[in-house]
Amino acid sequence: VVTATGYTVFEAIRNLSSVSPRRAFWAHTRFIVFGEDMARDGIQEALDLFDRDGEPRRTSFMIMVKGAKASDLLQVEFAQERLPSEGGFGLLQGTRLGLSTVAMMTVNEFLQALEGEGIDPITVREELIPLEEDFDIDGELLREKIKVKPRMTGSAMFKDDRLAAWMNKPETRGYLWITGQVNGGIINIKEPTVQDAYIALEIVSSQGSFKPQLTADGIKVLIQVEAQGNLGEMQQYVDPRGDPALWTSMERRMAAAIKNEIMAAVSKAQLFGADIFGFGAEINRRHPKEWQRLRESWEEEFRRLTVEVEVKTRIKRTGLVIRGTLIRK
Repeated sequence: VVTATGYTVFEAIRNLSSVSPRRAFWAHTRFIVFGEDMARDGIQEALDLFDRDGEPRRTSFMIMVKGAKASDLLQVEFAQERLPSEGGFGLLQGTRLGLSTVAMMTVNEFLQALEGEGIDPITVREELIPLEEDFDIDGELLREKIKVKPRMTGSAMFKDDRLAAWMNKPETRGYLWITGQVNGGIINIKEPTVQDAYIALEIVSSQGSFKPQLTADGIKVLIQVEAQGNLGEMQQYVDPRGDPALWTSMERRMAAAIKNEIMAAVSKAQLFGADIFGFGAEINRRHPKEWQRLRESWEEEFRRLTVEVEVKTRIKRTGLVIRGTLIRK
């Protein structure tokens, strides 16, 4: 890890030449990483170079490190991957496609959200997980075991260019349901017929949308989500063929779990007045005249708007078996 400082980002980049014999090639940049302290103070002053200069790509992803500096993330090790850039990209892709618990934004999307009306940025949150109580993150050329590893644990919610709050994984997936970005994941529901047992449902497809409605009583947003899943695991013996209502009950519980995640995301965003969903931007598109009246007080309007959620779910397949293994006693 090579570091340099300067009064501006551009100067700091040029100062790398005084400590590194190799010239940094910014077109290969995959991530722009910020520590929590800087993110809370505001990151606008550090973004202009990546927007203005022709070498860095605007398709680089934004990452916020919780409770640490950006340089700390660059010094961790990834299981099964030697290059930190490859390890970080693999984590990002795996979490996005397999779990749908991170909200990804490129530099270009982040800048558009900063400049756009009625929308605030949201991006990836990453934590450093110590595997030993006392560890030194740097200073060793060869290690026999990993002492600290990264983990993507949700998202970073912004109000303007300042970090407003962290969103955990269920809240982040609630945001992704609303914006139609859920690619996969697992939903655990309680088995309807057995106590203290769970059924794992795999999300195979989904669609999400929202529509703001301006009424005499205020602003209401209708959120509609459709999701399809497969039966992935049953902890106890259940035979869906013996009880047709059991299938309906599982679909209803799946819909309730999705609705809970959506409402958790809305509640967190309204608490901090950060319209990460773009409700205001959609009002601007659909009702531009009314938006002229709402734009100056949109934070207060966003905090008190009401949300109605409609979720339709369908469980399609059961895998290679329909019922589980019945243990003879």
